[in-house]
Amino acid sequence: MLRQGISKSNCFAWACLDFANSGYTTVVLTTVFNVYFVTTVMGDRQDATFYWTMLLSVSYLCTMILSPIIGAFVDSKGNHKIILFITTVVCSFSTMLLGLSGAGTVFLTLILLICSNIAFAIHQNVTASMLASLTTLESLGKLSGIGWAWGFIGGILSLILSLLWVENVNLQSPQWITDLKIFGSMVITGCFFLFFGLTALFFINKIKSNNVTEGWKDISSRFFLNLLFLKNNTDLMRLCFCIFFYQSGITAVITVSSIYATKVMGFSLEQIITLIIFANLSACLGAFFFGYIQDHLSHKKSLFAVLLFWVAAIIILAVAKTYPIFILAANLLGIGLGAAQSAGRAAIAFLAPINKQAEWFGIWGFFVNCSAIVGPLTYGVLTLIFSNNHRISALSLLFYFAIALFILRKVNFKPAR
Repeated sequence: MLRQGISKSNCFAWACLDFANSGYTTVVLTTVFNVYFVTTVMGDRQDATFYWTMLLSVSYLCTMILSPIIGAFVDSKGNHKIILFITTVVCSFSTMLLGLSGAGTVFLTLILLICSNIAFAIHQNVTASMLASLTTLESLGKLSGIGWAWGFIGGILSLILSLLWVENVNLQSPQWITDLKIFGSMVITGCFFLFFGLTALFFINKIKSNNVTEGWKDISSRFFLNLLFLKNNTDLMRLCFCIFFYQSGITAVITVSSIYATKVMGFSLEQIITLIIFANLSACLGAFFFGYIQDHLSHKKSLFAVLLFWVAAIIILAVAKTYPIFILAANLLGIGLGAAQSAGRAAIAFLAPINKQAEWFGIWGFFVNCSAIVGPLTYGVLTLIFSNNHRISALSLLFYFAIALFILRKVNFKPAR
C-alpha cells in the first residue's frame, strides 16, 4: 500500500532514480572505463590496477565521511530533491568529462572519478531514504525490489548503448579527444543519467522536513559514539554491521568477477561482457521477485535466506570447472546480488525512525562504502596467501557471510515508529 497522497506515478519516478544512476557503475566502474584507465590513461603500467583501486578507495572513504552528515542535513531541511539534483549534475558532467581523459591526464582523471563516484554514492543514499515516505511498512520490500530491478534494466540499457557506439563508430578522433569511442561512451552514460535523473525529479513530490530533535551538525559525534558503544538504536546498528560483513563478501565477488572469469575459466572480453549483461538480468529478476517474498516472509527471515543463497552460490562458483556450471553460478550470484541489495535497503527503511530516514541511510552508506574498500582488499590479500588460487580465495569469503548470519540472529526487527 502507498502512503496517503502518493500515486503510482510518484513511485515510478522514484524507481527511475535507480534507473538513471545504475549506468554509471555498470559502464564506468565495471565494464568500459576501468579497462581504459588501466590500459590507456596509466599506459598499462604494472601499478595501474593499484592506482585504480586506490582512487576508488579514496572516493569511498570520502563518501563514508560525508554520508551521515548529508543524511542528517537532508532530514532536517527536507531538501531531498535539491541534493539529488546537485549529485545528478555533478556525477553526469564528471562522467562526460572523463571522455576527455587519456595518457598524461592522470591527475584530472583521478579528480573526475573521485567526484563522480562520491556524487553517485550520495545520490544512491538519498534515493534510498525516500522509500519509507512512499509506501507503508508492509510494502517496503516490494517497492525496494521494483526500484532495484528497474535500476538493473537502466544499467543494462546504458551498457548496450555504450557498446553499440564503441562497436560501430568509425569517425576520426579530433586532436582534443584521445579515444572517440571512450569519449562517446562516457557522454552517452552521463547524458543518460542527466536526462532520466532530472526527468524523474520533476515528477517526485517534495519530502517534508521532519521534526528532528538533534541538530544535523552533531551527527558525527552521535554516530561515532553509537558506533563505538551501541548505546542507541542497537538493532539498527547491528543490522548495519551485518550489512557491512555480507556486503564485504558480495563486493569482493562482484569486483573481481571479470578477473575470476578470465583467470579461472579463460573467458574472452566478449564473453565477459555477455556474462555481465545476463548476470544483470538475473539481478533484476532477483530484486523484483524477492521484494514480494520479503514482505511475506519478514525482513529477518528474508535476509537469512539471501545470505544462505549467497553461501550456496559461492560454493558452486568455486567448484565450477565447466562452462555451463560457471554460467549457472554467475547467474545465481546475479540473483543473489539483486535480492541482497533490495533486502538491505528495505530492512533499513523498516527499522529506521521515520524522521531520520536520510540520516540512517547515510549511515548505511558509510557501512556499504566501507565494505567496498574492505571486501576487494581482502580478496587481494587472499590471492597472495593462496598463491593466486582464486577458487580457495572465493571460498574464504564465506567467513564474511558466517559473521553476518551470526549478527543477524541478534537483530530484533521492531520498527521505531
